[in-house]
Amino acid sequence: MTASSGSKPTTAALSVAGEAPRSGLVQTHVISWNLTRRCNLQCEHCYIEGAPLKKSLLKGELSTEACFAVVDQICEINPNALVIMTGGEPLLRPDVFEIADYASRKGLWCVMGTNGVLISERLVVRMKEAGIKGVGLSLDALDEEVHDRFRRVRGAWRNTVEGSRILAEHDMPFIVQTTVGTHNRSEVADIAAFAHRLGARVFNLYFLVPTGRGTWVTDIGQDEYEAVLQELMDIQKSFDGKMLINAKCAPHYQRLLYEKDPESPFLKAFSAGAGGCPAGTHYCGIRPDGNVTPCPYLPSYAGNLRETTFKQIWEESDLFRTIRARNQMADRCGACEFSRVCGGCRARAFAESGNVMGQDPLCEYQPGRHGTEPIQFRSGSAYGEDAVREVRWHPAARARLDRIPSFVRGMVVKRVEAYAADRGLDEIDEALMDEIRARMPVRFGKGPR
Repeated sequence: MTASSGSKPTTAALSVAGEAPRSGLVQTHVISWNLTRRCNLQCEHCYIEGAPLKKSLLKGELSTEACFAVVDQICEINPNALVIMTGGEPLLRPDVFEIADYASRKGLWCVMGTNGVLISERLVVRMKEAGIKGVGLSLDALDEEVHDRFRRVRGAWRNTVEGSRILAEHDMPFIVQTTVGTHNRSEVADIAAFAHRLGARVFNLYFLVPTGRGTWVTDIGQDEYEAVLQELMDIQKSFDGKMLINAKCAPHYQRLLYEKDPESPFLKAFSAGAGGCPAGTHYCGIRPDGNVTPCPYLPSYAGNLRETTFKQIWEESDLFRTIRARNQMADRCGACEFSRVCGGCRARAFAESGNVMGQDPLCEYQPGRHGTEPIQFRSGSAYGEDAVREVRWHPAARARLDRIPSFVRGMVVKRVEAYAADRGLDEIDEALMDEIRARMPVRFGKGPR
């Protein structure tokens, strides 16, 4: 299937097909949806090359009604999926709250990825009314001049920090996201600490994928990349129980944890034997014009939602089928014993060589250090799967669990059951879930409205 351009939406393509997915297929748990390319910033590393409001950028965006139809199609694959509504700057799309409200009422878990500059008390109220469960903010440095230079707009840092204060005051969960590079390599731990002081529930450290404007950004090299991952292990431990710390676009972190800290709770296996990079296996991206890609940072498209349903693209496209076949990876990634639990960054491989199944150029690991047989570890629940239950769940508690987004459900089950076991309880009810919820740095709620 190939991406289309500018064709008019058809009823056939934008209606719910109604057929259940074939058994054995992987399920999409997270969809990153670029609703617009319009943006009030012009960040150096922007993969979608967002730009200030221009009529030309409106051309080709899916209409409100077409977005509603896409929501219906996502629910067909997974009615509890997490949908990240992002851009550009999603708050510049006038109908963003209509789309969020529709998706929330359908049962999807909606969060918003924003630069945070436009956040106000009024907008946070509207977010809550539309069922948005959380917000992701971008913060690239402690020095506001460095951040503003990277974002190419003066005052961006100050407005984003003010936005975090407003979110915290309104009890809207938010995460802080930082892309590591030469401009902030020395202050990663300090940025994480600052994020915690702001009230962030999660700190996500992203490793650059050279695509879009990011192609021209000076990135860190292999040695520094490995050193940052080593540092991240210490940061995770220091914030244990207070704030979650994640490495993003760095599937090699699984290998590093295996080697340095095999008992780490962050060592996790994904279902269907696909670990590390989730592109195309449990994760995908939708562009403003309806093009679907295995990863937002991968400018290679499996189909367009104006012509083909989400279900057909997810289940049948050649690109998605190829990227799920880990045994087809080339060079070092193909020969690596960690191919099933890491897999390398597919978008970075594509950016380097034009081959989506090529090797990840940022990884320095030479295969064979741990033998030639593929390594498969399972420490906790598989991605999106329920853990094996050894205690009873009260029907009301089970119903509440089923409303938690699928991608974290296994982790929640594991944590709740361990908590109950430690206290000698043989049944989990809603009161116990409330008690645990109050103790979690990233809280799970009662589910969509």
